[in-house]
Amino acid sequence: MSFLLSQKRILLIVIPFTFCYLSLIADSFAQGAQKIFNPVHDAYFDSIKQMDYPFIFPILGKGAAKRGYDLPYAYGVSGIYFTQRQEILIERTLIGFNGSEKVDVSNFIKFGPTIATTNAYTVRPDIWVLPFLNLYGIFGGGTTQTDVNLISPVGFETSQRFSVSSFGLGATLTGAFGPIWVAWDNNYNFADVEVVVEPVPAFNSSLRIGHAISYFNHPQRSLSVWAGVFYQNIQNDTKGSIAVSEIFPGFGEGKVIEFLDEWADGLPPAQKIIAKQIIRKLEEAGQGIDASNSFIDYTLDKKVAAPFNIILGAQYQFNKHWMLRTEFGVFGKRSQFLLNLNWRFPGFKHTKK
Repeated sequence: MSFLLSQKRILLIVIPFTFCYLSLIADSFAQGAQKIFNPVHDAYFDSIKQMDYPFIFPILGKGAAKRGYDLPYAYGVSGIYFTQRQEILIERTLIGFNGSEKVDVSNFIKFGPTIATTNAYTVRPDIWVLPFLNLYGIFGGGTTQTDVNLISPVGFETSQRFSVSSFGLGATLTGAFGPIWVAWDNNYNFADVEVVVEPVPAFNSSLRIGHAISYFNHPQRSLSVWAGVFYQNIQNDTKGSIAVSEIFPGFGEGKVIEFLDEWADGLPPAQKIIAKQIIRKLEEAGQGIDASNSFIDYTLDKKVAAPFNIILGAQYQFNKHWMLRTEFGVFGKRSQFLLNLNWRFPGFKHTKK
């Protein structure tokens, strides 16, 4: 049992690496201007064409209204819950000790499937700058859990959970073709995990094609359904340093050190030197000797197992102020779920001359 507990502490140096793929995504999109083809609502859309559009944003809104497009209110705030589960591949691992040159230990440390799960709560303020262009920010936090499967030098599984904060910027382009609308959303999001030195950037892109169904007696109330594809690309290298005293508290039992020494004796010369230095510091820490000035330096290359997956979603618009949206990510090696409550308001009007 003591040996297994020690191996769990060993894995703590691996777990921070995997967090770089736990981007807190708020990949929410804006549906944009609509022209619903329902003869029952002809009078409503005729009134839009005849109105003197009073608002500053979106720019070119007056022209779009004259063509019969029902524009959303320019300003909005969304509260979003997002959860995601995906597989991560760790492809290359380099380690060093106290500023030494790093050596590649990829051939001597093997991982099985590593599963990352994120739960995020974010706020998304946005503005329609143009009738077809929405800009937004992402601010939030949550938790992340990583299930690590170590195959070699020993077989072991462990799970760790940490807090995360996130921030980012994004833009959505929309358009309509008859009764069909298209939305292309892109954002850069940065996940700041408490055990990772620097926030890790992620690029998220999604393309959705959908259709809005209006209510018979309420032209501002509608149900939209869509399908699309989601893509994620995250920075594939992570660099940093972790203090031995923080990763291996109380580590250094004789049998474990003996096992690690035997493992290190089988490594090539460069890897053996680094491994032996770390093992000696682990042994000293186990004996109560201060190891706070001893650091393991690392570089890790990794990627998501499947960057693409399919998304299916729906939105219920109660009126032009309130919308409730949900979306599922399916197929591939990533699954996700999003729930979004959006409140909108018209903002500033043109000054009358």
